[in-house]
Amino acid sequence: MIRYDISPLDPEAHLYIVGITIDDPTPDEQYLRLPTWIAGSYLIRDFASTVQAEQAFLGETPVPIEKVDKTTWRVSTVGRKADEELFVYYQVWAFDTSVRGCYLDNCRGFFNPGAALMEVLGSTEGRLAVNLTPPVDELHLAVESWKVGTGLKRAADTEPFGWGLYEAENYAQLCDCPIELSDFSVISFKAKGTQHHILINEVPVNFDEKQLAADVKKITETVIGFFEPKKGKCPAGDEYTFLLNVTSNAAGGLEHANSTALAAPRKWLPCTHDKKRTDNYVQLLTLFAHEYFHTWLVKRIKPAAFIDADFSEEAYTSLLWLFEGFTSYYESMLVRRAGLIDDEVLGKLLSKDLKAVVETPAHMAQSLSQASFDAWIKFYKPSANSVNAHVSYYRQGALAAWVLDAEIRRKTKSKKSLDDVLRLLWEDFKAAGADYSGITSDDVPEIVARATELDLTGLIADLTQTAMPVDYAKFLKPLGVTLEESETPAERKLLGISGLGNDAGFTVRQVYDKETAQWIGIAPGDVIIALDGVRVKGGNLPELLARYGEGDEILIHAFRDDALLAWAVLLGKPKTFQSKVVIKPTKLGKDWLS
Repeated sequence: MIRYDISPLDPEAHLYIVGITIDDPTPDEQYLRLPTWIAGSYLIRDFASTVQAEQAFLGETPVPIEKVDKTTWRVSTVGRKADEELFVYYQVWAFDTSVRGCYLDNCRGFFNPGAALMEVLGSTEGRLAVNLTPPVDELHLAVESWKVGTGLKRAADTEPFGWGLYEAENYAQLCDCPIELSDFSVISFKAKGTQHHILINEVPVNFDEKQLAADVKKITETVIGFFEPKKGKCPAGDEYTFLLNVTSNAAGGLEHANSTALAAPRKWLPCTHDKKRTDNYVQLLTLFAHEYFHTWLVKRIKPAAFIDADFSEEAYTSLLWLFEGFTSYYESMLVRRAGLIDDEVLGKLLSKDLKAVVETPAHMAQSLSQASFDAWIKFYKPSANSVNAHVSYYRQGALAAWVLDAEIRRKTKSKKSLDDVLRLLWEDFKAAGADYSGITSDDVPEIVARATELDLTGLIADLTQTAMPVDYAKFLKPLGVTLEESETPAERKLLGISGLGNDAGFTVRQVYDKETAQWIGIAPGDVIIALDGVRVKGGNLPELLARYGEGDEILIHAFRDDALLAWAVLLGKPKTFQSKVVIKPTKLGKDWLS
């Protein structure tokens, strides 16, 4: 069995020490490799860049170890004696605060095994052992009190949440089990036969533990019931773990087979003094729902391109609009169906998706399929031009799901819905077993037809393969959903820009395609300093623009680097958008909400 030993070597320096014991290395040379990306996040991250101080030994004898490409190492095993083990040691610098990499300081540790533990190439051994140990020096005695949170299987002698030995069936399973090391609090509950744990690494003052436990339990039961309305069992098995990192501002999540890594601002956590569920807390609940939904959709039901994916290179699919977009749609719907929010709050959540899409020109420049395929070079690398050229397969994918759901319900008088499509995908997955091969773009219309007895090939193509404008009001009207004019910042309505006010003026971040600012030549990075001779500073640009309207002339001064620029502008009609969702459900809409 291959064994990994990992320990916080120097938390202040953000260094882990890793040891790999290989009892049967390949003859003459052994190759080891780290993935370049992590499942669920489609960007080449080159985790090998954090590795340092590599050493290798055959028994007690040092042997050469060298890089052969950016992510692969070669270790000489020439002259290996019978039964002689190969030992590889290295350090990992861990200062990635996201849910995707590795982090370590004197307050907590976290790592994704695929970002820290090299794969032993050519090994025929399946099961792997992972030994997690605290530092041995007296300077870090506090770390010994940390607990271990992970979806990995505990060895017989390892206490729950304790340091010690853990096991994985193979390297893929190992990579799918992130590990939290901290003095976290544990909230546990059972839902539909599966024990669920919420591990919170920092508990804020007056944290309402009972509220969070009760609400997340409702979400998990609702999601399980969604996919398994009869049997009702989570595919994760006996245990599922939420690893919640409490932050100042950062938020996000990354799904795994029997756990999820979450990051949420402190203000999102419920407080014992709250009279109702706050908007911030609702965001936390939708994050839980989103990542838990992925236990079915993405971690098991997945694109064909992700079956046995090679993590040394990109895996391209045009279906992220389905896997992330549908999940984004249901994150709100299932929190509503769990009874945790009302129609007004649901409308606010759905408005966010609608605003993000219809208020940016990108939806007329790129299709959902293109956005999915280009995730590797565009979605995780946003630029000032993203609002004009790159759609979000999360946001716009959620709207595509909503339109499909509404149309299926309308045409079948609520006898069928998008729910049936997702349940069929799940039944197909279970029926295929080990022969499951994923789905392709060509499969989608056929799956929808099997689930609903409707041919929606044309609609699916229009929503996902073209950049044609979508008449959302028309599709959503049968549900009792109307779209009203949303509040739009003055700089967006009159000038077609967005940005940030500061003491120097107003720094332009985005210039919207074919709108006033672009026509006159204002560019991202310009700092607007005056309107008609009146200084722009702090957040006063909207206040100044409030005095202007269609047909007015305005003189704008701005700096671009050190050059002072000026533009005389004749203002056109203010830009408005119908992106505020109002729900007054019809009979069809009541079925949709329930």
